[in-house]
Amino acid sequence: MNKNLKLFCCSVIAMVMGAGLLPMTAAAADLDMAIQPVRSEKETREIYKPLADYLAKITGQNVVIHTSRDFSEYWVTQKVDNPFEIIVDNAFFSDFRIEREGWVSLAKLPGLISYSLLATAENPFFEPSDLVGKKISSLIPPAPSGIFLGQMFRNPLRQPAIIPTTTAKDALQLLLDGKADATIISTPMANEAIASGADLLVVKTSVQIPDSALSVSSSVDEATREKIATALLEADKDKLGQAALKSLNIGNFEPADPSLYSGLMQYLIDAGFES
Repeated sequence: MNKNLKLFCCSVIAMVMGAGLLPMTAAAADLDMAIQPVRSEKETREIYKPLADYLAKITGQNVVIHTSRDFSEYWVTQKVDNPFEIIVDNAFFSDFRIEREGWVSLAKLPGLISYSLLATAENPFFEPSDLVGKKISSLIPPAPSGIFLGQMFRNPLRQPAIIPTTTAKDALQLLLDGKADATIISTPMANEAIASGADLLVVKTSVQIPDSALSVSSSVDEATREKIATALLEADKDKLGQAALKSLNIGNFEPADPSLYSGLMQYLIDAGFES
């Protein structure tokens, strides 16, 4: 083959490969997993990495963890063009995606969860109405704590001064440092703080809702869904699964029947976050 013809053939092959017309070995696509931003991005990645490793083993695909700075960024990312295949988050969002976007919830963190409005024994308050005009630290809506806080102060003329935070831990710390008169965080986190010696007073606790679910997009094929669901419910039988459970501080996952979450997106609707 003369030199010019050889160069021509190489150019044609390069163009055809670039256009995707020649068969090439395709790498397995990543599974993108988003986690609700209750904790800092760094802490979220650390806590959920064992779960990502476990799911990667089960599916044979790389599971990439995605975090957000706060709930506003998290919500907008999902609403504009949801790029994820797996999401772990609260009951409000889980129901929204089940009802509106055809997602499937495969498993959930065990039990129910509520959110508690807290003050300190040194600076006590006994009713939410006592906190009108006072400073309350909180994750902002559409975080569940922020939505429940809004429900406690429905009168637009009688509102507290909200100090927005990006993590629940920061919200609690503002109260402990005396920079807020109250805070609202999950009841398990409140109980943990009290058990650790924090002199806190519970002003009001929200209704209980199912704890967070792990859900998958309709783009995830049925075989992969079944693998993930089975693996989560049997995580305590696998070494990597046990590491994931330990990191999440739970005994095991529970089934996530969609009926558990049915109707809970109404909280988002009432707060104006459904559109």
